[in-house]
Amino acid sequence: MSRYVDQYISIYNFCLQIKPIYQLLLGELTPLAVPNTRWNTISVDFVIELLELSEFDMVITVINSMSKRMYFILIHTTVTIESITKLFLYYV
Repeated sequence: MSRYVDQYISIYNFCLQIKPIYQLLLGELTPLAVPNTRWNTISVDFVIELLELSEFDMVITVINSMSKRMYFILIHTTVTIESITKLFLYYV
């Protein structure tokens, strides 16, 4: 298959003439800002539709950016935002 694609590209004139650059030119890299205090910057992620291996089918992950401490909260997808807020305040 790849031999056929290579042969087609080498014969097809349009592919030989147009080769756009999809990547932007790279500039000077800048480091990420380091937080001053703990819990200044956090990352919250929701992992849903887990396998039916346990009674929970959703995980909330909370990560502190400074200390890299992680919390995993197991819940059901049928919970409300008020109960998610209470669980967040209780566990984190």
